[in-house]
Formats: sequence, C-alpha cells, structure tokens
Amino acid sequence: MAGREFNLEHTMIDHLSLGTTRYADAVAFYLQALEPLGLRLLRDTGKEAAFGTPERWGFFLYPVEGAERVTAPGVHLAFAAPSRAAVQAAHATALAAGGADIFTPRTRPDINHTYFGAMFSDLDGHRIEVVTHGA
Repeated sequence: MAGREFNLEHTMIDHLSLGTTRYADAVAFYLQALEPLGLRLLRDTGKEAAFGTPERWGFFLYPVEGAERVTAPGVHLAFAAPSRAAVQAAHATALAAGGADIFTPRTRPDINHTYFGAMFSDLDGHRIEVVTHGA
C-alpha cells in the first residue's frame, strides 16, 4: 500500500446505495458529513439522493417506508479521504450532525502502516468509515 494515492477512478465498486427510514434527515446528515471529502449532493428527487462529484456519482440514498431496520450486522461502508485532515473533519462533522462515534481518527498498524481512519454510525445505524492511506 505504500505510495497509494487517492483516486476514485480505480475503485473496485462503482457505486453504493443505502436505504433510510429518515430520508430528509439522512440527506441533510450526508450533505454535511461528506462535504470534507469533497462530495456534494448532486440530485435529490425525494425518492433518490445522489452524492459524489459532477464526474462521478457514487453514493445514493433511498427512502424505505415502514422498515424497522435498514442495517445489517457486520456491514460497513468506507469512503476514501484525500488526507488525514479530511478524515478528522468528516468524523467531527458527522458527530456534530447527529452521528455516533464508533472509533475516533487514528492509525491502524494492525491493518497496514499507511492506514488512517475513523468510523461512525449514521442516523439509521449504518456503520460508515472514512479512511486515507496518505499523509
């Protein structure tokens, strides 16, 4: 992983979607939490919210009516961050927007020597990680 650069064009997964029982609140939450990563709300139809960059739409929210739960044990989503400062900012912003801390920004030598990340849960309980392998 040494020398690994932030590049969304070389990811293994093209896009991801999450269901939410609190659609409007979730859109507002991710609007704030993803801003430090340079990701923006690109479309909100009320039935779909798309986040990313104008060149790459990569994260979507969909309302789920009547569901008791939209999360699954052991599942988490990890967003790539361009820097450690962006990891710290995204984590702090998510907590300020109502997310719950799972682990604070830190190195993880048990994963590799370049890993720096943080994890929080969103308003529905989805586990969201923000990670960089840069300085």
